[in-house]
Amino acid sequence: MKTMTIRNIPDGVATFLSGRAAREGRSVNATTVSLLVKAAGLEPSQRKRRDVSWLAGSWTPAEARRFDEAVANCRTIDEEGWK
Repeated sequence: MKTMTIRNIPDGVATFLSGRAAREGRSVNATTVSLLVKAAGLEPSQRKRRDVSWLAGSWTPAEARRFDEAVANCRTIDEEGWK
């Protein structure tokens, strides 16, 4: 891990970081690193995925029912096609 020094932090930012650290029961350093990781898009949950897992659980029951109705004919087996 790299150690860095950041200078000229605006007072409002310093106040925000201190307040957030106190609310979360963490150090200002840990809070700052966490926010930097999130802002850089490097949180594990923000990494690009190559699947559709983000869709899981996102449909309402009505949307799921409409989808099932729309693909119902895809669920039938054409017996002639399997001979």
